Amino acid sequence: MRILRPGPARLLVFLLLLLIGLLPAGAARAQSAAVGFGEWQLHLPTNRGLALAEANDRVYVAAQDAFFYFDKQLSTTRLLSRRDGLSDVGVSVLAYDSVGQQLLVVYQNTNLDLLSLKDGKISNLNDVLRKDISGTKAVYQVQITGRRAYLASSFGIVVLDLDKREIRDSYTNIGPGGTVVRVYATAVANGTLFAATSNGLMRTSLAGNPLDYRTWITDLPARAADPYRTLAVQQGRVVAGLNGDRLYGYTAPGSWQPLAGSPVGVEFRQLTPSPAGLLITERAQVTVLNVAAGTVRQTLRPTLVRDPRATLRAREGNFYVADFDNGLLRISPDGQQAEQFLSNAPAGVQAFSVLADARTNTVDVFTGGYASNYEQRNFRRGFYEFKQGQWTNITSATLPDLSQYPNPLDLTRGTRTPDGTLYVGSYGNGLLEWKMPGEFRLFNATSNQPNPLRISIGAPGNPNFVRVTDVTTDAEGRVWVVNRHQLTGQSGVFVFDPVASSWRVIDYFAGSESLDRIALDDAGNAWVSRDRQSSSGMVVHNPETRETRSFRQAFGRREEGGSTTVQDINEIYDVVKDRAGDIWVGTRKGPAFFANPGTAFDPQQTNPEFQLPYLDKGGVDEVGFPTLGKDKINGIAIDGANRKWFATENGLWLFTADASEALLHFTTANSPLPSNTIVDVAVNDKTGEVFAVTDAGVVSYRGDATLTEGKPSCASVFPNPIRPDYAGPVGISGLTNNASVKITDVSGRLVYQTRANGGTVTWNLNDYNGQRVRSGVYLVLTSDANGKNGCVSKIAVVSK
Repeated sequence: MRILRPGPARLLVFLLLLLIGLLPAGAARAQSAAVGFGEWQLHLPTNRGLALAEANDRVYVAAQDAFFYFDKQLSTTRLLSRRDGLSDVGVSVLAYDSVGQQLLVVYQNTNLDLLSLKDGKISNLNDVLRKDISGTKAVYQVQITGRRAYLASSFGIVVLDLDKREIRDSYTNIGPGGTVVRVYATAVANGTLFAATSNGLMRTSLAGNPLDYRTWITDLPARAADPYRTLAVQQGRVVAGLNGDRLYGYTAPGSWQPLAGSPVGVEFRQLTPSPAGLLITERAQVTVLNVAAGTVRQTLRPTLVRDPRATLRAREGNFYVADFDNGLLRISPDGQQAEQFLSNAPAGVQAFSVLADARTNTVDVFTGGYASNYEQRNFRRGFYEFKQGQWTNITSATLPDLSQYPNPLDLTRGTRTPDGTLYVGSYGNGLLEWKMPGEFRLFNATSNQPNPLRISIGAPGNPNFVRVTDVTTDAEGRVWVVNRHQLTGQSGVFVFDPVASSWRVIDYFAGSESLDRIALDDAGNAWVSRDRQSSSGMVVHNPETRETRSFRQAFGRREEGGSTTVQDINEIYDVVKDRAGDIWVGTRKGPAFFANPGTAFDPQQTNPEFQLPYLDKGGVDEVGFPTLGKDKINGIAIDGANRKWFATENGLWLFTADASEALLHFTTANSPLPSNTIVDVAVNDKTGEVFAVTDAGVVSYRGDATLTEGKPSCASVFPNPIRPDYAGPVGISGLTNNASVKITDVSGRLVYQTRANGGTVTWNLNDYNGQRVRSGVYLVLTSDANGKNGCVSKIAVVSK
């Protein structure tokens, strides 16, 4: 028997892996987070299915809020985004070129991608996107015939050469007299191009000149509401759907005849040819029609089929349905059994705020909120909770019994007390105390009395107008509640003590009936913003001394001409306390901060005011510019290193602690963000994950800053060991906050040195010369500022 001996490289890998197995448990323990440092995770719902395409062992699905594929062999789904090389977001139409083995992806904005399944390359075709067209610009359907893809659009037909990957033709003025018509679907048969248009059913010979409108013939003229929306070729016969009527088959030049066996009086959403028959996607079911015989072979309507938008029959015989209520469905060949495949995600994309709690390692996303004019939205969409890598949707759909979940109106913002209890404001139904399903209390004008929460002005006696805009928790675990009621002269700030189950009314101060956001400083002062309708800026109030100050401006640096920059801070969207104790606000024109807030009422201080952070331009005499001075700051999050994350309508920003330098700027162009409008942002200090709530869904980014609570343990390294193909950074967490970190080889030679961002540091595996370190075991030496709380951990690196 021949004995195979491992080569030197394999032997080294084996020895390093063996060494890792012998390391102390704390040194080799992996992080609990699902993604590595600097990586993104998408939390997008896949329930609103729109379009399908089968490509080998995958079914690609375009949903309203996400794009993903289903692996038929593994029965798993995987979300796709810009991190996979896609050029855009918002996929609306799909088509598969089986000859070229490439998937055509059409985005809502008419941008196009061709995904090669042979080599994974993605070609972007943005000609249609860049085309200057007045009115609506949309692609409704794609028909692939031969080596051409015909795109039916709001401005005509676009022809794509699939071999050259370029736009070949564009038939835009094919209506009567050369007018533009909307083309909803196309089909090609026997050298003729058919089109279902706003002008009716039209056709032209491909051997002629389709660019010339005079070659186009209208067989069936338009009716009201553009009922001709669907076309397909089944067994060589062209079939068209007339919404509200029936299917028609093309029999001879200019002749369309009613098709036997057709559903009658329905909405035809899609016609899809298949070996089993013509798949007719209707409003609540799918019909399989034998076109030649004029008989219905099957009707697919399992319970899960509620709002089907697209259907295909896979090679193995199963049917797949994109359902706008239930996402991707797989239906057995006999049409009786249906399976649902959804990603674990929030139930919807609409959200108002996000809360991250490190003690419970839980993130909550709240829906509803209120409009910009402070009117109620009347949403009852619940909230979504992320814990241990899984989302739980607390909604009326998942908990329909009011004894389990009271389903309050327009949830705004939340906070947690030290025991983990969640308190959520409702802009209509007061304050929700939530422990778990069935264990809750709702405080408002009619429930859990007595409590001081008041009904908004203009709605006397209506309990659905108890409007809570914000909540926060103080150091003693009491919950501060902002109740915007606009009742003149009556306070809208209350404090609830969960232990004593008692309330305290904060004495009235000017404007306290019309407040919005709140933060508490270390001196016991409450920093609250007045609602933006009053344009009255900020107020700080000390409940014990009853002192109050108002702020309407923030002051910047002195310009070269001698004047000082002054910025109004009347419109405030967020108020937070950072790790140095300073108060930061997000305004319509950038951030501002109040340093040392305990001095707000100190008569010895020289008129302390809000200040503007400035971008450091590097020069001694350079004044620079106010940080994000032209951006509306929707939210501010403070990470473990006291750095500032800003949610703007121009993407997500990370700045240094004093906001003088931009460290990261994420947009849809360089990240998987589904939108540049960031509604809110929060950082989970336990994992470093940054949760960004956009107006198109939730995503998270694994940041490199955490906060270590209590006594630090030995450093946790992830990943460990480092394999040759790993190109990302190594994360070292669980450190003393702001610890000094040194990395050496086993001989004690210093390789890298830095300071932790809070309780975490990342290492790119390079030494001081910028070279990737060699294979071996490296030591991580950490200590606090006093040289105490030291720890030694090991990292095994296997280089190529």
